[in-house]
Amino acid sequence: MAYVYRHIRLDKNEPFYIGISSDSNYKRAFSKRRSNIWNKIASKTNYEVEIVLEGLTWEEACEKEKEFIKLYGRKDLKEGALVNMTDGGEGAL
Repeated sequence: MAYVYRHIRLDKNEPFYIGISSDSNYKRAFSKRRSNIWNKIASKTNYEVEIVLEGLTWEEACEKEKEFIKLYGRKDLKEGALVNMTDGGEGAL
């Protein structure tokens, strides 16, 4: 089963990353192997990992990831605060 998670920067109390995975121990959600821009934010502020949805099929998780990224907006497109580099849904099992 898959899940959707978000990283919330505590200095602004806003999400800055949305992700999905299917590992059983939430390892990907807590991983710090990310993009340079993610690392810059994580190095200058504390953040929280929140599991938003779980028990999803992979297809459902992909769709929900896209919905959340659209909701919060991508920073690189000047649409919001997320440092995601895609619109979501491209993850691999």
